[in-house]
Amino acid sequence: MKVKNIFSKHISFGAIVIALVSLSFGSCKENIDDSDLYTFTGEMLIDHLVNHPDTFSSYVEILGKVHPSKRSKSTMKELLSARGNYTCFAPTNEAIAHHLDSLFKLGEIPSNQVSEITDSLAEAIVFNSIIENGDNLAYSSTEFQDPMPINNMNDRPIRVTYGNDPDGTTVIYINIHSKVVQKDIEVENGYIHTINKVISPSNATVGDLIMATPNTEFFGNLLRVTGWDAQMTEYRDYDYDELDEAGTIFNGSNGAWGGQYPLHRYIKYTAFVETDSVFKANGIVDLPTLKEYIRQHAYYDENTSYGDDYTNPDNAVNQFVAYHLVKVGLDWSSMVTWSNEYGFSNGSKNDGSAFRVNVWEYWETMGKHRRTMKITGIRGNNKRINRRSVYNLASYREMSAASEEIGGIVVNQTNGSYDNNSLNGYYFPIDGILLWTEEVPTKVLNERMRYDICSLLPELINANCRIKDSKGSLGYWFYTHDYFENIPIMSNETEFCYLANERGNGGSGSWTNYQIDEFNIHGIYDFVMKLPPVPYTGTYEIRYGINANGNRGMAQIYVGTNPNNLPAIGIPLDLRIDGNNAFVGWKSDADLGSEEAIDELDKQMRNNGYMKGPKYFCPAQNVPGRDCVICLRRVIFTGQLEAGQTYYIRFKSVLNNSNSEFFFDYLELVPKSIYNGEVAEDKW
Repeated sequence: MKVKNIFSKHISFGAIVIALVSLSFGSCKENIDDSDLYTFTGEMLIDHLVNHPDTFSSYVEILGKVHPSKRSKSTMKELLSARGNYTCFAPTNEAIAHHLDSLFKLGEIPSNQVSEITDSLAEAIVFNSIIENGDNLAYSSTEFQDPMPINNMNDRPIRVTYGNDPDGTTVIYINIHSKVVQKDIEVENGYIHTINKVISPSNATVGDLIMATPNTEFFGNLLRVTGWDAQMTEYRDYDYDELDEAGTIFNGSNGAWGGQYPLHRYIKYTAFVETDSVFKANGIVDLPTLKEYIRQHAYYDENTSYGDDYTNPDNAVNQFVAYHLVKVGLDWSSMVTWSNEYGFSNGSKNDGSAFRVNVWEYWETMGKHRRTMKITGIRGNNKRINRRSVYNLASYREMSAASEEIGGIVVNQTNGSYDNNSLNGYYFPIDGILLWTEEVPTKVLNERMRYDICSLLPELINANCRIKDSKGSLGYWFYTHDYFENIPIMSNETEFCYLANERGNGGSGSWTNYQIDEFNIHGIYDFVMKLPPVPYTGTYEIRYGINANGNRGMAQIYVGTNPNNLPAIGIPLDLRIDGNNAFVGWKSDADLGSEEAIDELDKQMRNNGYMKGPKYFCPAQNVPGRDCVICLRRVIFTGQLEAGQTYYIRFKSVLNNSNSEFFFDYLELVPKSIYNGEVAEDKW
């Protein structure tokens, strides 16, 4: 599938991303002034705007110029007069006049008159200002989150921050600069929140935004000299937009699972960036001092070059920059997903401030040398890169700070007053020098690495399908056979269906799944997926997470380096077999009683290639996966894996039954030092 790069500064956005959000999301309640609350009048959204021309006449005029999609003959003005649920951040006449005048003075538009506004600019103003909430209620100010769970109609995230007026009154800002001057105007089809500046997220690419930001000048120069800025210009696959499937409903061959194809296919990036002050604090002021710092602290092989050809992927500076970049658009909430971890409690908020256990994700960084960074979410809505701590194995909570082995690098949610939300991704300031050091592969990543399958499929995250409860119209998402870069081969008979997290980020539920989501694949399926990299060369187990039931099927598994010719591994995996099967030999820990008996049964199950589910997540009624008879792990591969090498895994149905389900939830990559080390692997 050919992907087109973005070169023009102004882009027409005419399509609506259909996204739904669960009502169980926690509210973000702040102690803010209520004097500007609006009394409900029974008007439709457009009625209120029209009935207040002194405030909204310019906005109403622009709404009349814009169509909800390129296939629609109606206008946004007509759409907002109909039933539905819309959250509208409506700019005042003064806000629009200032916005147009600023663009006119910069020479970016031919006129500053509303009547002469271009179609692309009109679409940007309107689509950036409206969230379509679908079947769920629009957002009042007490339900704001940062970022908002649903993107705006321009498919860009809405940031929410808080500040204080000179008199001490707490005020709300949208995307950093737009102040909410009147909130919670309740209308029949949603809420209006009046803002004093047009919401206008940057149309720069990630690299250009970093290079244009005053306090990231040095890292911006590194992007330029290494050529990484030019390698992060892709944004949207316009060829996908032309497919018949894009945005349409699909019921599946058996009608059991109905869902929607994503409307778009996005390519996005995230950069973790040292500010200029962080570089200076570490004695790095130019390329020579950076190279010397890397030479002293980095863990690169003997082929590393310290010369001046910074575009060479073996160059030390190039490797340094590449380890800061991931090819997926991670906003603050999607860096780490949490749902049903053991002992999890997040109070009434959805921001991680009430974490009782650590949560984490692994992300592959960019560049020739395939490497991984681990991002950990900890109490207080903090996130750190490559943190390693000691845990209490009774509760799996992090022990005191004194027991930390590696504290990790702090990720900052914002860059102060500077925008960190670009057209094709994000950047986040960090508080230390991020390097691939010897500690990263040998300590941080020398552990059981559990990957939710979603984290291996960036396009799914970029399309906002994963943690926002933004399911397709019939409940689930389907994907075309070439939608995912990391799934290079998928047969036409494969129906690739994703069942999104029902409760959203921080919820709980009855699914016996990691992070309460899964792929449920139908048809006579056959597909190949790229595996994540291993941190160092050695012997590893690859484990497959099972949620067994009688509707599942059987799959032959293949693992190797050539996606077109992978060798079969073992006998087919039968997903209909649960722990009650005599060969599996599952018994509950409670029935076994003693630790000795529990450990002995674990050994017996492993001898047959099975393990109990992890204790780390609790599907229902606070019952850990380890205590669920249908929740198992199967060791599907044991062998030598090389660092830097690319491996693939293939799953092929062995049943001639298109209705059988292939459950795909998580994989574990586990080095021998963990599953057969001096200290027994924990049960989490």
